[in-house]
Amino acid sequence: MMLSVLKYAVPKRSISTAAFPYPRVHVPVMLHQVVTHLKPKNGGIYCDMTFGEGGYTKALLDSCDDCKVVAVDQDPTAYAKALQLAELKPYKDRLFPLLAKFGSIHEQIESEFNWNIPCFDGIVMDIGVSSGQIETADRGFSYKLDGPLDMRMFSRGRNTTTEYENEAHLMKKSISAYEIVNFFSREQIADIIYQYGGDRLSRKIAAAIVTARQLGPIETTSSLAAVIQKACPQPRWQRGNDDMVRNSAARTFQALRIYINNELVELEKALSASEYLLKPEGRLAVVTFHSLEDRIAKNFMYHCAGKRLMEEAEHNQFNLKRAASREYRKAMKQGLTDVSHKQTVERPDRVTPSFEICTKHVIQPTEEEIEENPRSRSAKLRVAKRTSAQPLEPFGGLP
Repeated sequence: MMLSVLKYAVPKRSISTAAFPYPRVHVPVMLHQVVTHLKPKNGGIYCDMTFGEGGYTKALLDSCDDCKVVAVDQDPTAYAKALQLAELKPYKDRLFPLLAKFGSIHEQIESEFNWNIPCFDGIVMDIGVSSGQIETADRGFSYKLDGPLDMRMFSRGRNTTTEYENEAHLMKKSISAYEIVNFFSREQIADIIYQYGGDRLSRKIAAAIVTARQLGPIETTSSLAAVIQKACPQPRWQRGNDDMVRNSAARTFQALRIYINNELVELEKALSASEYLLKPEGRLAVVTFHSLEDRIAKNFMYHCAGKRLMEEAEHNQFNLKRAASREYRKAMKQGLTDVSHKQTVERPDRVTPSFEICTKHVIQPTEEEIEENPRSRSAKLRVAKRTSAQPLEPFGGLP
């Protein structure tokens, strides 16, 4: 049987923190595969759009003697770690930390660096929340830890002070999970949970939240999780090949986080910017952890590679086939014989590809890596190589 995903047999490794000037919690997913596909070279300039704790950044810097890395993160604690790493002697004048949302990368490069665009030989982005953020209770990301409801990636926690100028800018006019849970209407909360969490019980959960907050504000992650678990007792459902018990609050917490941080829009902006920032032959590596992110990355790469335009991806293929079959049966009853049972969709003009997809199948972590790092189990890696063609702008170009 042919495997549906590309697997890499990499030797088992232990992540050492000795070379880092700070303690690390997050383990970079598919590190070996990412670095292998980016093919870092001496003199190259690379961008880690989601620095986190610097796993990809350090691996890129260590792979060459004089390559450079621009490390972007909206998390002030991650930015502080990037500044510490940049002070180490091997990375002096080679690592350039930026405190910003990765969707604004094009604007940041224009304002902070006197570089000609395109400037990057490779870009990597690891979408989602890091282990360090999840395991810090004050950040409010985890339903397993008791902490204030926040979930803003650019915040140190509710009612905390800012240290950097850009940090104050990111915090301006932002809302936390506390405001959503306690002030949004039942319909708004249900729509968020369904759209970004895919939970079919979204309306039941939203109703339970609205009922609970009438007795008093919901202020902590454990309080919110308890409300959800009471309304929807914890089910046992599988994801992938494992048999882990998923908490019924997991999808709601995911949905709130994605909505608060505008993650999907930021991903679209970052992908759009990559068309302008990558040099010809430059590589784009995107690591995603759930279907919403992966669908955006996949559709972008397929459109830019000329394999399937964004307009075609928006069509629900099952509905098209069902409608065609229905029309075919109706025509047969009327005695018409020149009707095809296949749905024909008007295809837009083909495009000159701005990217070339580098792998035949999506890359997933090996069983060995999943055993070492269970949080990698849902990860998918997609890689594409920039051509010399003009940007196709599937999401409408730069903001």
